[in-house]
Amino acid sequence: MSTKKRKRPDGEATNDLIFSAHAGTNDEVFPYVLSLYVEPGSKVADVTYGKGVFWRRVPEDAYQLLASDLETGVDCRDLPYQDASVDCVVFDPPYMHTPGGTAHVNHQNYEGYYKNNQANSKKKYHEAVLDLYFTAAKEAWRVLREGGVYIVKCQDEVCANRQRLTHVEIINELEQFGFVTEDLFVVVRRGKPGVSRMLTQAHARKNHSYFLVFIKPKGRARWKGVKNRLVIETSHNGKVLPESSTNEGQLVFQFR
Repeated sequence: MSTKKRKRPDGEATNDLIFSAHAGTNDEVFPYVLSLYVEPGSKVADVTYGKGVFWRRVPEDAYQLLASDLETGVDCRDLPYQDASVDCVVFDPPYMHTPGGTAHVNHQNYEGYYKNNQANSKKKYHEAVLDLYFTAAKEAWRVLREGGVYIVKCQDEVCANRQRLTHVEIINELEQFGFVTEDLFVVVRRGKPGVSRMLTQAHARKNHSYFLVFIKPKGRARWKGVKNRLVIETSHNGKVLPESSTNEGQLVFQFR
């Protein structure tokens, strides 16, 4: 009897893969997130755009970028977009409270923008951080189309000598809203952060943060990847060319 020949799987062997953990900066890792989850040409609302750090290494013509933040008069909790009108929402708030002094430098936006340490606030400190993530997620859900992508930047913290695993708290809450947790990218800081004075170290110092990727599901369909992908070609020194080119319908930008 003749045996049936085993069908050879489609595709090509490769080790040119996108991995879940990266030592580098946000603008180095963010293009990888887009490459896997957001097709070129998509309408992307970055609702905490700031100085546009995430987009420094992304070609300007790759996406329809809707850039906004509180300084431009747009609150991430009250977006000026219609229901189900956006393909992707990017959210990167100040993700630590600022108790005062030099603690959590560069996160003073909470005092200036969200007033979370004032006596009349309903929530304070880490709970105010979470409240912003949760309320912004509800608004992101509203403006995202079915199958849309919600990219969230966060970092765990120790607050009042209590370990707060922010990424876990966010995941648990957003899944209650209906989001599907699709992926997680770990961004590891280069170099060692220091502390000017310390008597006793009680917890591991945080030198990593996260990009969380959520999907607003379309029925029961599971994520199958994007049809057209922003392709990232890498080489040795990790620098991105500003130019972009097309290759068989795919937008390409290179690391050199």
